[in-house]
Amino acid sequence: MTKQEQARLWPLLAYSGPMIAMSIVNLLLIAYVPNFYAAEIGISIATVGAIFMAARAFDAVIDPIIGNWSDRTRGKWGRRKPWIAFGVPAFMVMTWAFFQPPADVGMTYLMVAALLFYVTYAIVIIPYMSWGAEIRRDYEGRTQINSLREAGGILGTILATLLPVLVLPLFVEGDPTLRQILALLALTIIVVLAITVPIALRSAPQGEFEPHPPLGLFAALGLLRKNKPLLRMLVAIFVVWLGGAFHNSTILFYVTEGLGLGRADFLWLILAQYLMALISLPAWNKLANRLGRHRVLVLGAMGYFLAHQGFHFVPQGGFAGAIAVYIMAGFMTPVIWVMPPAIIADTVDYGMLKGGSDDSALYLALYAFVQKMALAIGVGLALTLAGNLGFDPQAPVTPQGVEALRLVTLILPGIIALAGCLLIWNYPITQKRHAIIRKWLARRAGGHQ
Repeated sequence: MTKQEQARLWPLLAYSGPMIAMSIVNLLLIAYVPNFYAAEIGISIATVGAIFMAARAFDAVIDPIIGNWSDRTRGKWGRRKPWIAFGVPAFMVMTWAFFQPPADVGMTYLMVAALLFYVTYAIVIIPYMSWGAEIRRDYEGRTQINSLREAGGILGTILATLLPVLVLPLFVEGDPTLRQILALLALTIIVVLAITVPIALRSAPQGEFEPHPPLGLFAALGLLRKNKPLLRMLVAIFVVWLGGAFHNSTILFYVTEGLGLGRADFLWLILAQYLMALISLPAWNKLANRLGRHRVLVLGAMGYFLAHQGFHFVPQGGFAGAIAVYIMAGFMTPVIWVMPPAIIADTVDYGMLKGGSDDSALYLALYAFVQKMALAIGVGLALTLAGNLGFDPQAPVTPQGVEALRLVTLILPGIIALAGCLLIWNYPITQKRHAIIRKWLARRAGGHQ
């Protein structure tokens, strides 16, 4: 790589740095926090599911509001950096409060802490994701920056799995508790954000956007109704993520209770998955530029759910078999994180062509909205269904409980996601059509590409 190429790459790497911490947050929210409040704090699994569903729904509702406010922000720091700079300190505080509650808290603490946590999370993540959509606006450029950002996310997940395995045994005998894992990783999140956010704010460009009079939320949302590719992709993403939420909300229970493996074993499984994800990411990046992001998204998503069917053949205590399943799933993992935000960013250009405004944050907020609504509904339904079918995390596991976990964790997710993938397969904004859209926008602005 030449010095000139290194100089062009450094701002993109700087932008990607905070995703290391944010991916640790995502992992904890998916795999640990609901389980922690149910199994160790002692709140009933149905109550935990209901509270997380309500908190996620509230978070999803405020995302478009924050996105619209970010789109309307003007100043020498641009539209995104001020939100990140002022939001991160509050997010750090709420990360510790949410992941390390006092031992005797109840459902009121969980509800309040969850709501405040998700507000501060949205203040940071919505402008951050929108910022990436504006740094590079061409098809391959967007694939590159999304790949680099998610590479940072994969590194964060690897860090989140390695640290408990390497550090906690120095202080804890036997299997670590969920509280101990969360304490270590909450501190890691805070430290990584304190290092990477100032670097990103200083080194990454503000990005480009088409100037337009700031629109109110309802006026901006009204324009989006004409954007049929956006609406189609949002519906599809909701369905795919709903299947993913079913799987992710109960996979820890399936591994520990269904297969009889320890929490430390689960960390090694996650590590294997994301090491493979990091290895496979460049190949998916190239394939997306050849086949199209939407086709690659379908292949990766269905491959991910099919890979987990291997658990049907893993015996009790079968750590080697579980590792093999996670490696297969890891090969598919990057697609699920890289492609959707890049595809949504392309619909911003389509919307501008149809007379809309350059509201990247609102578009990404709507993406986050459907993603979080899917997670909220999925977690609530999955935990409730597992409980109703006979699984109780505070009681000894029974054959009926294992079968409940098998249904919710392995079988239903792929069936649900298939419907979303069918919507994505013939998605209309291909690389060729996106290039035409960009040329028309440049011509309308009086420029040339």
